[in-house]
Amino acid sequence: MLAKLVSSPLKPFLVFLLFVFCTAQSAWAIKPISGSNQKHYGNTNVENHWVILGAVERIKGQVSPEEELYLSGKLTKWLWQIPAGHSSKDAFEQIKQQLEDAQSLFQCEGRACGQSNDFANKVFKHSILSGRDSDQFYWAGLEQGKNPSLWLLYSMQRSNKGVYIYLERLRLKKSEAAPLQKYVQLGQLQTFFQQHYLPIVRLDAQPATLGQEQVDWLKQLLQDYPNKKFALVVHRYGQLENRRLIESTQEEAQGLLDQMAKADGFIKNLYAHGAGAMMPREEAFDRIELVELLEK
Repeated sequence: MLAKLVSSPLKPFLVFLLFVFCTAQSAWAIKPISGSNQKHYGNTNVENHWVILGAVERIKGQVSPEEELYLSGKLTKWLWQIPAGHSSKDAFEQIKQQLEDAQSLFQCEGRACGQSNDFANKVFKHSILSGRDSDQFYWAGLEQGKNPSLWLLYSMQRSNKGVYIYLERLRLKKSEAAPLQKYVQLGQLQTFFQQHYLPIVRLDAQPATLGQEQVDWLKQLLQDYPNKKFALVVHRYGQLENRRLIESTQEEAQGLLDQMAKADGFIKNLYAHGAGAMMPREEAFDRIELVELLEK
């Protein structure tokens, strides 16, 4: 029967459907370190799923995260054992790089996360994830859009040096994602102070300018951290000679500072810098970057 169906005039259509299905599947394929052994996979609808968005503490014997939410949606779960020779950080970074479209909500590592045993037995309910508190990594990120998804990623190393990584994807309704918006800003701030820089606007051929959202965020940052110094840095990778690129980006950066002044921003400790094509990072695109100026 199947052979007749495949040989029928429907064959091209069926091949097309198979192509679409496989493409959709591969688009969401998550690839751990090569040679990893999948220990668990699950896919189910959940109500009031516990989401940890802060360090896990114990108060009077009870697990009490600094921040938490209960959300509903379609939950997909993966658990892998990582091959020998790789650290929990290696496993963590391998997956996190594949989720670059998700905005960071919270991240911690080592003992700053809390006890690994609590993540294993209370949060994720996989006892195999209980290991060294110093070798754990946790990240939560929100992939926005028509069908938003919340990603939770956890890796750890057991005392026998076995490394495991756990991943959750919770597909949300648009309304379910609304409570996460405040954590987007908190995550952005956390990322900024961890790495001391943050791309805040991707530039096109138009003169550099800040949107109202970036202006408001910067005003709040300057108000909350009056003793820190920051710089708005414009990066351009055009065809101009580098000296001219630096001069033009310096003018653009000064324009950003003027924009913040007109918006009544506290610019006493905010500086402007045109980098041209100097100081490239992995993000080799024209951009405005906020940089924390560290005391020497």
